[in-house]
Amino acid sequence: MKKVIALVLSLVMVLGLLAGCGNKQNDSDKKNDGKDYSNVKIGVMLSGSANDGGWSQMAADAAKAASKDYPGSTVNYSESISATDFESIMRGYADAGYTIIVSHGAEFLDAAKLVSKEYPNITFICTSAQSGQEPNLTGIDFATYQLGFLNGAACAMATKTKKIGAVGSNEIDSIIAWCNGVIAGAKYIDPECEVFPVYTGSFDDALKAKQAVDALHQKGVDIVTQNADACGVGAVQECDALGLMNVGAVSDQTTIGESCFISVIQDAQLGITAAIEQAVEGTLKPGFVSMGASVGVITLTGYAGKYADVLSKEQKATLQDLWQKSYDGVDLSTLVG
Repeated sequence: MKKVIALVLSLVMVLGLLAGCGNKQNDSDKKNDGKDYSNVKIGVMLSGSANDGGWSQMAADAAKAASKDYPGSTVNYSESISATDFESIMRGYADAGYTIIVSHGAEFLDAAKLVSKEYPNITFICTSAQSGQEPNLTGIDFATYQLGFLNGAACAMATKTKKIGAVGSNEIDSIIAWCNGVIAGAKYIDPECEVFPVYTGSFDDALKAKQAVDALHQKGVDIVTQNADACGVGAVQECDALGLMNVGAVSDQTTIGESCFISVIQDAQLGITAAIEQAVEGTLKPGFVSMGASVGVITLTGYAGKYADVLSKEQKATLQDLWQKSYDGVDLSTLVG
């Protein structure tokens, strides 16, 4: 068993080194505090590709930033991990002496809760998680409901058919929370709007997202929003092909296709960087933590593409006001009866 774990971990190290962020000592750290961080070892686990242009890449970029922020530290990440390997790779990092293990996505939460019990002196962080665990697991939600609410509000102001498609990846807590936010945001703008959630079951298969959009189009949906990592690229592309409108989520998807007229950014890199900093300083608390608009994790892009002017000035002001409310700490779920 130890040999298997060692082999898995060696593959992890190769992946991290190929990405240019492992086992490097850096002299150009932005903190410039003169400290030696040679006792800090950070491992980051991704279920998607480190170059997906969105969710997984944000975490990979946070790992690269950490390698510069903490001179003398060791930072590695592994990507495209299958669910069957979550526990073994997590244990591999722990057995190799890593002090902070970040698993990026709610799909890792069950494994993190199990493995963290075995290594009480290691700090475990799981993103998009709706819970953590004493004494050493912090679950961080990057305001997924808030993200969905703003997506849904934008869609509801643009739709003519009052039918909205919400394409998610896997039916896990964070994506369900996002879908619930989309529904609530749409209902806040127009109670007559219908939202049709669809789960592709994939983080990276763009064809499945295209097929989901095709099915939604048959139901009379004229606007789609998606939260499905690289898989979601297919949703934007299919909206372009079918003449549907689109609202992006997580990353700026207005750059993918002309159908996407605005995106709601969920800056996981910023959130992970903040969590790692607190973990290094020893101030990160176990349990549940939420980071949203108030700390810059949730933001709005500008308007772009074919439908840049589909919202009136008043509607754009309404969307901006909703973001401002979330920035000011208003719980958007309280706006819907």
